[in-house]
Amino acid sequence: MPTDMYGTELLRFVETLCSAASLAELARRFSAVFTPLFEVPMHGLYVVEPWTGRPQLVASANVSESFLACYEQRGREVDCLQARLLATGRPAYNIGLMPMDAWLEHPLYTRVKRLHDVRHEIQTPVVTRDGIVGNVNFGTSDPQRGFTPHELQLAEAVGRVVGAAVERIHHAGQVEHDRDRMRAALELAGTAVVTSEPAAAEPRLNGAARRLLAEVADPEPALHRLIAPPAARGRFVRHLEVELAAGGTGVLAGHSSTDAAVTVIELQRGDAELPATTLNALTPREREIALRVADGLSDREIAERLFLSPHTVRHYVKRIYRKVDVDSRVALTRLLLGRPPARRRK
Repeated sequence: MPTDMYGTELLRFVETLCSAASLAELARRFSAVFTPLFEVPMHGLYVVEPWTGRPQLVASANVSESFLACYEQRGREVDCLQARLLATGRPAYNIGLMPMDAWLEHPLYTRVKRLHDVRHEIQTPVVTRDGIVGNVNFGTSDPQRGFTPHELQLAEAVGRVVGAAVERIHHAGQVEHDRDRMRAALELAGTAVVTSEPAAAEPRLNGAARRLLAEVADPEPALHRLIAPPAARGRFVRHLEVELAAGGTGVLAGHSSTDAAVTVIELQRGDAELPATTLNALTPREREIALRVADGLSDREIAERLFLSPHTVRHYVKRIYRKVDVDSRVALTRLLLGRPPARRRK
């Protein structure tokens, strides 16, 4: 195959594997796109769980079940390619280890590979951040079909692509597992939570969030405005004045993290105006800064918007704390939303 064709097929290989959503799907996709890379009849993919060594993915093409069983029973212990792969972390080629006549007398061939008369074989490691977690192997019975140094390099790239796909699938599964545990814990605590899945058309609400939003007259646009991520990643807070289904107004507050795509929402029922008694204790500049604190802005962000130095903003924030008797941004935000925090200890 011409070198430029290798590049095209490798790009297709990467695109196909890295969009797999599960290990089972990865196995199916691997078999569909591997053959055009090397044009060999036999290939296999083997991946284990890194901490236990238990098989997670086994896929093969044009090899019999008896061949695979024979390898597990009599071949693994004498697998010189596997030993070289584990020792070096690089692809191993049987004819790179020994001449053909020696290969035909080697126990790996006489015990296993002779069943399909495998004359040329490459094994390449599947590598993740946990190390080598499996291998890709492929071969042919054609004595004239030797593998080139370029194909060894390509085999190494294939192993790393498979490793990246496996790692992405594992990470996505762990994230979803962690989110499920978090949702269960927050549901038990009665906290209203909204999660935004990248591939989902609509955000996901837990029971508490659905009950809370049922009190809002037109909840859908309000929710989307509340959770829409800003340009900068990280945590942010928004407050929206909303009409209540039962009449009157309220303040819908969202405490969000773009990294976790999670928002905790609260609803202040009743007058949506910030407490006049709290604001009257502050100077106009202090009120301006206090309201921006309640909007979730950092000292640096407030400084940039008001053309002040961060040091000056920090000084104002401390003075605001003293005047309204709170000791944190969270406490100040809750006070401004009409939900007084516990008083500071004197």
